[in-house]
Amino acid sequence: MVDRTEWTPPEAPKRTHRAAVPGAMGGSQLLDLPQYAAQRARLEAFARGPGPRALEVGFDHGITLLANARAMPDWQWLGVELRRRRVAAVQPHVPDNCLAERLDARILLAGGIVDGALHRIDILFPTPALKGRHLLWTPAFVDDLAHSLAPGGVVHVATDVPALAALVRRLFVGWQRAPDPPPSPERSRRDRICRRDRIAVERLTVTP
Repeated sequence: MVDRTEWTPPEAPKRTHRAAVPGAMGGSQLLDLPQYAAQRARLEAFARGPGPRALEVGFDHGITLLANARAMPDWQWLGVELRRRRVAAVQPHVPDNCLAERLDARILLAGGIVDGALHRIDILFPTPALKGRHLLWTPAFVDDLAHSLAPGGVVHVATDVPALAALVRRLFVGWQRAPDPPPSPERSRRDRICRRDRIAVERLTVTP
C-alpha cells in the first residue's frame, strides 16, 4: 500500500530514444510483436476514427471511461489499464465509441498511436510508483503527451498525492493552462473516497 501523504518520486530511468520505455509492460516494442497485431489494428482504427478522440490512462474500474463514452457519443474513447482483471471486467460494457485495452500508456504514447491523434488525455488519480522503472511522470512521458495531442488538445490530471501534484506542475512548465473538461457524469472510486474523507484533490488541465 502506497502512503500517498509521504510519497516522493523515485529516480526515473534513462531513456535512450523515444520508443525505448524502460520498465514498460512486455517491453517497449510490445506492439511490434505478431501476437499483438490485432490490438495494434484496433488502435490504428481508433486513431483514424471520426470525431474527436480521448484517452483515459489507467481507467481502474472503468467508471469514468464508460460514463464519459455514454455521455459524449460524438467522441471516440480509448482507455488503457495494466491490470488484466480490470480490463476483462470493463470490456463487455463498452459502447460502440469506446475501446478498453490492456496496455501500458507509456508504450501507447511512445509510438503505439500516431502523433496528433488525441484531443484529450485524462490521467485521473494515478497510483504513485515506488520504483523508477514504473514511474509514469518523467520529462520523456510529458514529451510523448505533447506529440500525441492534436492542435488545441488538452491533458487533464487529478491527484490526491501532494508530491505527485508538485511533480506534475514542474513537468508541465511551459505548457498553458486550459479550462477543465466537463466533469464526468460518474465519479471514479478514488474520487468518491477523496470526497467522502475530505481529502484534497489537485486538478490541472494544460495544453502545449
